[in-house]
Order: sequence, then C-alpha cells, then structure tokens
Amino acid sequence: MPLPISLNHINLWLIEDGDGYTLIDTGFPETSCTAVWEELERTLLRSRPLRRILLTHYHPDHMGCAAWLQRRHGIAVRMAERAMPSARFMVEGPSPARREASVTFFLAHGMSTAREYFAGLPNMSEPSAIRQVPEISEYLRAGENVTVADWNFEVIETDGHALAHQCFYSREPALLVSGDQILPTISPNISVSVADWGLDPLGDYLASLDRLEQLPANTLVLPSHGKPFLGLHERIADLRQHHHDDLALLHRQIATPHSAFSLLPVLYGRELKGFNIFLGLHECIAHLEHLVKRGTVLRDTNAAGGHLYRRA
Repeated sequence: MPLPISLNHINLWLIEDGDGYTLIDTGFPETSCTAVWEELERTLLRSRPLRRILLTHYHPDHMGCAAWLQRRHGIAVRMAERAMPSARFMVEGPSPARREASVTFFLAHGMSTAREYFAGLPNMSEPSAIRQVPEISEYLRAGENVTVADWNFEVIETDGHALAHQCFYSREPALLVSGDQILPTISPNISVSVADWGLDPLGDYLASLDRLEQLPANTLVLPSHGKPFLGLHERIADLRQHHHDDLALLHRQIATPHSAFSLLPVLYGRELKGFNIFLGLHECIAHLEHLVKRGTVLRDTNAAGGHLYRRA
C-alpha cells in the first residue's frame, strides 16, 4: 500500500478466512490508500469480502483506514485496549495545550526555534471523512490466541515503538507478523515525547527484542515495511547492537554537558529536516533518558527548565 511519506509503502496482510478475509493493518488515511482499497473492492474483494480487521498499533499508516473500511464493510475491528488513548490522539491531533506543551518540551531540550518549527507543521486536527477512530468490538489481549482459518496466532505485546504494539505469531508453521517491531533494514522510531516523559521506551523495546528472540530461529518474519525475511535471531541481534552503538556514541560525546538537540548531528550524521526533526529529537531523548535510567548519564535541569546531559 503506498504511503505519502519518505517511507513510501506499508505491507498489509490479507489472510483467507473461510469465505472472506481477515486483514491485518489498513493503510494511511488519505485518498492514495482508499483508491487502492476501492480498486480491490471491485476486484479481489468482490468474491471474498473483508470479515474483520486486526491492528498491530495505532500509528496512522497502520490504523488510518480502519474506520473507513469498517463503515464500508460492516466489520469488527480489534486492537489493544492500552492503545486507545493514543489512537484517539492520532486521529484528533494535538489540542492547543498539547501543542504548546510540545513547543516547551523542544525548547527545554535545546531547540531554540521550536515555536517557529511547530507553527510550520501541518494541522493534523482538521476534520477528515477518512481519519477517524474505529469502533472496537473486542480488545486484543496479550497472550490471546486468534484463529484465522487454519492459522492460530498468539498475540505478543511489544512496547517501545508504540504503546501496546502487538505482533501475531503462528507456531505451526513458524510465522511472525511483526508490525513495526522487527523490520529488515531499519529500526523503528523509538521516541520520548512530552506525553512519555518519565518512561523508558528504549528499555521497553530492548526487552521486547529479548522476548521475540525466544521464538524459533526459522520463523518467517512478515514486516510492515520491506520484504518478508528469514533470520529472526540475526536481525534481532543487529537491532540490539544498533541501539547499543547509538547509546555508546552519545555517551562518548557528553563528557561536557549537551542538549539533546545539539546531539542530533552526532546521532544521525546529517542535518535533519522537516518532520524528521520531530522524530529524531524524540528518539535522541529516548536514548539519553535510557542512559539516565541506567545511571551512566546525568540530566541537569536549570532554573528555566532546560535539560543538559552529561556523563555520570
């Protein structure tokens, strides 16, 4: 399914289920995606309709068309209960108070142009006939088994990239619908935003890798971006090492105090632009806060509320 962003596609999964399909994830809430669904309704889905939707998580490329498809097909949608507040936020967009809190958060982490930057971001709270929260018929529970025709999927809940992100694992044959948690060539974004302050999503993500590493080595991974692949354990080791390398890189850099914003060129090796600044600063903060949690980095906060990080 096409995406109108630099990560230009998302993989969705239609699984034959009796006389219809179970769908995992739905695409971005824009006409570039709904046009594809309309074409599929005229072709593939005419003889085998959609019967239900399972969502890995609340990000708009995954959840975005769920309510639109639900209305058109009259079907159940399921996702994690803990994800619902974030799902509503993704649809409704930030309130003026939340937007102001994000500006203050970016200022505190060293981005002096935060106010101008946020003023230039698109207003995600404008009404849309597509971008809505689906009605959840029954929440997906961690550890639950979901039967889809001859498949039996265990729901594995994996925080880090998104609160209550859920993967779907079939033991026989060994197959993992990994959402964004395990991707073949990139790491998912791991962020600390103003709403997550005080949490440790990178620690949660690394712990999720440990749990997924207990699955069989021959598991076929179906990721949301990139091609399906074998080599789950090797990819987990790569992802784990990637984040440990980033942590070591930041730790070496802060013999003297630095703001998170000043460390973006260190972490990414290039100048970030546009929405990538938003994602990059949140991810840099997530790594620094993980080091704070581990006790190897100290965060100093001045009287104005600004945060600087230095080695302990």
